[in-house]
Amino acid sequence: MAENICLFFTINMFADSVGVTKRTVEGWIDRGFIPTVKIGKRRLVNGHAIRKQLEESSDESPVLAGC
Repeated sequence: MAENICLFFTINMFADSVGVTKRTVEGWIDRGFIPTVKIGKRRLVNGHAIRKQLEESSDESPVLAGC
């Protein structure tokens, strides 16, 4: 069974999916925390790059929250 994976998100879609405001996501983008691509006049969050980063980081030693 194939997974339903979205490769690119609008800023609003990404904000809704992680439960934050659009302005928060824009701040993360401005600070370089979230990879984006520009297609035409639209800036899209690169979900594929985020997923790849998460998969790579899960291969490393675990990090404890709050440390």
